[in-house]
Order: sequence, then C-alpha cells, then structure tokens
Amino acid sequence: MQTFCYTRHKENEKLIDFLVKRFPYQDRENWLKSIRSGAIKLNGKKTSPGKTLKSKDVISYERPRSLEPEVDDRYLIMYLDRYILVVQKSGNIPIAESGRYYRNTLINILKEKEGYPELYAVHRLDKETSGVLLIARTKEIATKLGTQFVNGIPKKIYHAVLRGEMPDDEVLVERPIKKCGPEQSNIRIRQVVDDSGKPSKTIFKKLACGNGLTLAEIRTFTGRTHQIRCHAEHIGFPILGDKLYGQSDDDFLEFLNNVREPIFGEYGKLDHQLLHASSLSFAHPESGREMQFSTDFREEFSQFETIRRWLDRFHIPGILPS
Repeated sequence: MQTFCYTRHKENEKLIDFLVKRFPYQDRENWLKSIRSGAIKLNGKKTSPGKTLKSKDVISYERPRSLEPEVDDRYLIMYLDRYILVVQKSGNIPIAESGRYYRNTLINILKEKEGYPELYAVHRLDKETSGVLLIARTKEIATKLGTQFVNGIPKKIYHAVLRGEMPDDEVLVERPIKKCGPEQSNIRIRQVVDDSGKPSKTIFKKLACGNGLTLAEIRTFTGRTHQIRCHAEHIGFPILGDKLYGQSDDDFLEFLNNVREPIFGEYGKLDHQLLHASSLSFAHPESGREMQFSTDFREEFSQFETIRRWLDRFHIPGILPS
C-alpha cells in the first residue's frame, strides 16, 4: 500500500484536486473511482472526493498491480548476508516507487518473492539500465553505505552501445550537469550540461567500433542523475535505445505515451537503452572488506538480434573489468 503524508500548500484543498495535481499518471475520473471504491483512504478510513485536507493527513492507496505498466522482473541474487543484498537487475524495471510504479518495482518484487521485511536501495540505476545493484537490508546499513557513495569510495564500471563511431580511443568529459530549465526543455526529468551545474566526470573508452556504433567501457567518478546518458549526448554519441537523450522532446513524449514504438533505424525495436552496470566495488559496511561484483553485458544486449550480430562481428566474448 502506498502512503503519503500531506503538507498543506493552499487553503481548503480538496482530496480529489490534490490527487489530480500531484499524481497526474491517472486522470480525474479514475481518481474519483479509486476514492469511491475505498482504494483511497484518509487516515486509514474511507473518505469522499471533496474532503478538505489538513497538514499531516495520511493518504493511502491500495493500487492494483494491473494498473501499473508491465516490467521485466528477472533478477539474479549475486550475494546475500544479514547486512546487504547484491542483485543483477534487468533493463526494464524501476528500483523504487516512482510515478506510475509502486508494486512493479525491484524493491517490492524482492520483498514479495524473497520475503525480506525491509530493503533500501543504496544507489540508483535508471529503469532501463541493467546490471549490478547494491541494496541494504536495514536503515542503519543504508546510511553507512550511503556515506561511501557520497564520498566517492565505490568504483563503478559500465558498458554501453553508443550511436556513432567514436574517433578517439578515450574521451574524458568533465562538464557540470544540472536539471533542465523551461528555457532548455519541457521535459522536467532531463539533465543538461551547464556551467552552473554540479561537477561531473565521466570517461568513455572505445572497445569496438563499426556500422555506425561504438561499444564503450565507461567509468564514472561522480554520481549525478543521468550522468552517463547526459555526457554521452553532450559528446555527440548518445546511448543506443535511449528515448530521452539524443531525441527531441516530441520524440520522447511519443515514446512515453506509446504513440510510436521505440524503433531505432536499422537497429530495429529496442525496448530499453543499451547501458549496463558491469562492475561495482565497495567496502562491506560491517567488516570493511573490499567487495567486487561483476556481470556480463552481453546477455542483456544480445536480447536484440541486430545487436547480438553486431557484437558477434567483433568476436567480443563479453568484456568484464579485471
């Protein structure tokens, strides 16, 4: 069940008006149906659409899974102890609650299928980024691990297929990133390279190149939102399959609203971007022992026939960091 603690921002705000404005993934008529059916409760009780909200009111929503978009719920538990969980995620599932997703998230699916009472994502991978993810099993451990990420202790390596053929063997990008303003894009989640943004550093290393594509190993030294995707677009080689970066706002909205399928030229339909978190190393939150986990990008990328053939052309058996 989703819960939300209301903070009043305007006088006499009605429950229905708040839901429509704050959670636009459903229209007014569907929110009305949810309230009247009892799926929406106020402070644990059935309520009415016209109920006036007060600060600290708790709004709860028992959302049916069928109302959420489908996801690829494949995962592989790579490591487990009483403190942490290391998982390999697919390229089509959000980690935690966001927008239209609540039950169809990796955290909630792990709780349901594996029986874990609590789990906390320590770092984030985008919904369409596959690979290694670190999860804490208690709030205390999540705080300890979070401090490591803030201090830049964990080492992260990614692999991606980029659109275009990189002429250089290695490209260093040290450009600040910030959220787009309305003068730059109508898409609120888009990030942009801007001198007023936060310092960001990414290295792209070319591994193979041909037929209009580049396979790159990518190392990040900061953890900004959409950092790799934003920097890849900035240098002119956006990630293949990325529906946001390397596209116009109109293109992204058409993909988002299923107006057209995610077809990327001769490479065909790509359900998710070809970005994979291949390796993660960090200090264990209790023992302090260095831990490293690696996973092969080939399995995820080779789901797409054109990409599998492209990788086979270069006889790439799957490149993992040493």
